[in-house]
Amino acid sequence: MKNRTKYLKAGLLAALCASAFSVPAIAQVKVGVINSLSGNFAAFGERYKTGMQVALDEINANGGINGEKLELIAQDDRSDAQSALAAVESLNKQEVPLIIGSYASGITGPVSKVASRQKIPLIVLGSADDSITKPGSKWVFRAKHNSTIVANVYFDYFDNLRKNNADLKKIAIMYGNGAWPTSVSEEGARQAEKRGYEVIGKQAYDQGTTDFRPILNKFRAANPDILLTSSYADDGIAIARQIKEVGLDAKVVAIDTASSMISFIEQVGKQSENIVSAVSWSPDVKYEGTPDLYKRLKEKAKEEPSFYEAEGYLALTVAADALRRAKSLDRETVREALEKTDLKTPVTDVTFKNYDGFQGQNPIKSVIIQIQDGKHVTVFPENLASQKAKFSNE
Repeated sequence: MKNRTKYLKAGLLAALCASAFSVPAIAQVKVGVINSLSGNFAAFGERYKTGMQVALDEINANGGINGEKLELIAQDDRSDAQSALAAVESLNKQEVPLIIGSYASGITGPVSKVASRQKIPLIVLGSADDSITKPGSKWVFRAKHNSTIVANVYFDYFDNLRKNNADLKKIAIMYGNGAWPTSVSEEGARQAEKRGYEVIGKQAYDQGTTDFRPILNKFRAANPDILLTSSYADDGIAIARQIKEVGLDAKVVAIDTASSMISFIEQVGKQSENIVSAVSWSPDVKYEGTPDLYKRLKEKAKEEPSFYEAEGYLALTVAADALRRAKSLDRETVREALEKTDLKTPVTDVTFKNYDGFQGQNPIKSVIIQIQDGKHVTVFPENLASQKAKFSNE
């Protein structure tokens, strides 16, 4: 009994000493993330996750949020709007100061409305549909481009090509019937009319379509100079292959989003040459800090990074900047800090403006990338370009 008492006293003394000399736990600031980690958009969600992890490592290595470690509370929306809305409710109960999300516009649109009703600041992760920030709400912020910005950079690019090629006049437009592809194409049609192009065809298709030859054959008969498509990954791969099958010989081929992926080049092969896409960032774009960011994204992704990783990095970097400047984690205070954002990053400069009916939108300048010799290169605008643009039929 004496020995047992002796050991208990020794154990108690050791515990008291350990308590007296232990380092206090580091406080944490938690940010909610709604991302597509399963379902149809999981490939994109994984890229966003990689970019956010690079940003998280950088933020915490540099003192976190005013000395407190930043932690992400990630929720999988399963590429489904209802799951995303359930995630908003879960994160609201956990009292996170802000939420970042999601990829598809058909998911982020409903999420933005609920977040606004709950008065939770939302930073858009990947969605580009105009309606998310037009008219938007004072609780929603988008650092990346929107559909109007994307459509305009395409036509700025077409106009630039037309300076030395006056015969670029006729354009055909095709797009998936989702929220974002429709938004880009509707604005594209408006820009075409405004800038004096002849729209020889404008055709939507159902998501999940695999045979685009009827549409492409109809376009081929009208002999367009430019083909502008808005599509997701699998659609774009099939479209690129079938353009060659039907013999559509447009001088300029734009396959938005799909052709910006490394997997597009791998699966389409030589037929991908000289196809263009509008992106918010490219590894060779001439911004300060881009080479270092490219290196870190590539190391984390274990493959060539795309603008998706960069947008994930951008969203969390913007969130951390606002949280550092906010006087508390009160949501209204964080919202006010976001509203006053004036930030330079290796992806783009960020300020949130209210203009042309948009609210909380960064007036980012998108760039055009082109596939040349099996690699993506920046070709427009010329002051940020690493290579000269080529025509699709060269």
